[in-house]
Amino acid sequence: MKRIFLTLLMAAGCLSFTLCSCSEPAVQADSGEENVGQDGGDGDDGTGDTDDPEPAEPERWFIQRGLVASWSDVMNADAIDYVEIAKANGINTFSIFGAERTWPIWQKFADRCAEAGIDLEYEEHMMSRLLPRDLFSTHPEYFRMNEKGQRVNDANGCPSSEGALAEIRKNAKTLAVDYAPTNDKYYFWLDDGGGVCHCDKCKGLNYADQALLFENAVIEAIKEVNPEAMLAHLCYAASIDPPQTVKPHEDIFLEFAPFYRSMSDPISSEWAVGRYSMKHSTYLRALKENLEVFPPETAQVLEYWMDDSLFSEWDPTDLVEVPWDNGMFLDDIDTYASYGIRNIMCYCVYVGPSYVNKFGFPAFLEEYGQGLLNYER
Repeated sequence: MKRIFLTLLMAAGCLSFTLCSCSEPAVQADSGEENVGQDGGDGDDGTGDTDDPEPAEPERWFIQRGLVASWSDVMNADAIDYVEIAKANGINTFSIFGAERTWPIWQKFADRCAEAGIDLEYEEHMMSRLLPRDLFSTHPEYFRMNEKGQRVNDANGCPSSEGALAEIRKNAKTLAVDYAPTNDKYYFWLDDGGGVCHCDKCKGLNYADQALLFENAVIEAIKEVNPEAMLAHLCYAASIDPPQTVKPHEDIFLEFAPFYRSMSDPISSEWAVGRYSMKHSTYLRALKENLEVFPPETAQVLEYWMDDSLFSEWDPTDLVEVPWDNGMFLDDIDTYASYGIRNIMCYCVYVGPSYVNKFGFPAFLEEYGQGLLNYER
């Protein structure tokens, strides 16, 4: 908002100054300021009523600022009101899993999110729904071959099987309706920790290549349901290396999830070593190389700063306090921004009523939202 001190107006030999606040267009054209305060002018007539538009929301570096949570964490607004926390702190996206979305309580939650301008999306492992395991008895060729040359239905499938891809396309259309997000972003992740196919057609493809064969089929199918759809390629665990052979569809975006990182050191600390001896230098290399394949402007990070399911070792009966480090968090988002990333999601599973009862209000949710909202490059 530009503030302009008006020229001296003389009346009865006394000087009076009028201060006018107005919103200027971006172009430097004749604004008609010489008429402000005069009959027929465009400025403030002294009544306090102007036709100036509201000031535009400043552009934020981080466009998507979101949380991934369990429905059991967010459903009880009396214990912890996630919608109000989000509204107050600039969090604009929720990914909620485990909800029965036909129930009235879910619809009430969804309505509150819509009123608050909060998008809803669904980040989940979907491969067992895209390629149901019960098809194995009649179509074993749809499923992956293990290192011993045996077809197995334990995870994922065979991306070189046209029959498998046809089944996946069919089911993707149904899931696209059942899991329709409000922001056009879909997440049909492969099985968590699942293996890849070692058949003759697949064995030369790395994990990311095989994932993309599935994902390219999925995005083509769901775009028949929603032409604006985008689909995540999850860079996580076995899939951190970039694809070598398969090119992603133009509407597939990178989702970088450094699951095994150290939660005691910033991701910028290349010397740091996380779980399973995973080095931060390995993650940063993988991020750089993946961003040579996927566009940085649509890429997003899925982090674990507030994931109490991880810190509590997935035992909801023995919660530990989230070891939130705001300084590390701010260092991390600065690192991600330096790679051009403008979309951040973070797990906050188990941060629900039981957590509040044991540890009090999780103020880190506010620091998270404010850190992303007010970040400047």
